[in-house]
Amino acid sequence: MSGFDPARVDQALFPDGRWKTNFLVNLGFASLDGHRPRGPRLEFDLAVRFG
Repeated sequence: MSGFDPARVDQALFPDGRWKTNFLVNLGFASLDGHRPRGPRLEFDLAVRFG
C-alpha cells in the first residue's frame, strides 16, 4: 500500500526503533452488509503502454 507515512507507523508500532516499516498490506474480507459494487475500471489497453 502506498501513500502512508512510514515514520508515523514506526512510531506507533515500533517505538523502540528495532524494526522499520517497508510496506503495508491490507488483508481481510469486505462486510457483506456494507459492500458497494466495484467501480468502473479502465480497459487494459487504455491503462498500460509498453515502450
